[in-house]
Amino acid sequence: MTDKPTANKLWNRDFVLLWQGQLVSDLGQAAFMVVLGFWVLDVTNSTAIMGIILACFTLPRVLFGPFAGVFADRANKRLLIVFSDLLRGILFVGMGALILSNKFPFGLIYPFALLISFFGAFFTPAINAAVPDIVHKDNLTRANSARGISQTASSLVGNSFGGVLYAVLAGPVFFVINGVCFIYSAITEVFIRIPYKKRTSESRNIRQEMIEGFRYSWSIKGIKILLMTGMFINFFVTMGVTLLQPLFKNTEGFGVERYGYTMGSLMLGAILGMLILSVWRMRSDRRFFFYKISTYLMIVCMLIAGFTESFGVIVVLAFFAGIFNSFISVITQTVLQITVSQENRGKVFGIQATMYEGLSPLAMALSGIVAHFAGVRPTIIGSFMLAAVIVIPTLFNKTFGNYMNSDCCIAASSQAVPETNPVNDV
Repeated sequence: MTDKPTANKLWNRDFVLLWQGQLVSDLGQAAFMVVLGFWVLDVTNSTAIMGIILACFTLPRVLFGPFAGVFADRANKRLLIVFSDLLRGILFVGMGALILSNKFPFGLIYPFALLISFFGAFFTPAINAAVPDIVHKDNLTRANSARGISQTASSLVGNSFGGVLYAVLAGPVFFVINGVCFIYSAITEVFIRIPYKKRTSESRNIRQEMIEGFRYSWSIKGIKILLMTGMFINFFVTMGVTLLQPLFKNTEGFGVERYGYTMGSLMLGAILGMLILSVWRMRSDRRFFFYKISTYLMIVCMLIAGFTESFGVIVVLAFFAGIFNSFISVITQTVLQITVSQENRGKVFGIQATMYEGLSPLAMALSGIVAHFAGVRPTIIGSFMLAAVIVIPTLFNKTFGNYMNSDCCIAASSQAVPETNPVNDV
């Protein structure tokens, strides 16, 4: 039986188990993607094949997001989290072992990649939907910040040391190590206590529940605005960020090494922002204020970075952009966990994953095409300006503000956002 989470304690037994399990698998996965890219290039000497394989490791997670979200609401979340990590771990170990034994036709990497990504699609909505069940709602901001720290730190360390690991270890050896990391996470996650209420009736099929999830999300104006603006902002920001690599490579005095420093500064800023939120208990009636201020300042940082030619200024702006972006991300996640009804959490988080990530491949491709005709720097500036145009009107929307400050769950039939914490215009 699960103990009811209390407001005065974030790091309870269940959250600690979940956090450390996610940290280990995130760290292995971040390094794996770097090692995989180098290994594929060594084996095939083809950037096209490398791109296709990397896409196979992400595409199912995007395509099956809504389906996985529905399943997360129907199934036992603990078992879903455990088996998602366990099956991915077995596949990683199997792939590495087969390659090391010379019994792995290269073409097998495609179904392996698709299966690993497919099982990963269930992990994100399940874990996002489970956190409010093991953490008191007053601690959700701090919990999401702590999870964000582990994810960002894992990405920073994994990307930094992935190349070193590939130089020291053979690629397939690290595939096995990565699989062991996932299996370890699965074993520890077995002991997480997540409440599960078995349904008395399963009359509705998956398709009906997917439609219900979209209807629920679209029936509540605050959720709809949050999902739509997030989708378009991610699209335009991805366009701009994708072009930072050619910008640094082709700008005198910048270079590839300084691109790494800039990305490191961005991640360090994100970690600092999440550290602040992990120890500071933000009042619910101030969420929209900090969301608004963070968004304003994030836009300012992006636009100045687009115009300036000073590397030092860009590094400083990247650091502060990381802080403000962490505030935006954590507040968004927390609001959804609080306001979305328990039976719809998995659906909404599955839809969010698909909407936020689904357009990224198109954004990356479009950025290159536009930059070919308009130039790299103008495309970056234009992308960031379009992101600002999308988000700024929402910051003056009182209904959206009341939704962001809301401190209670919103039922599927509810059209209005309860004004428990009305917006205070600043």
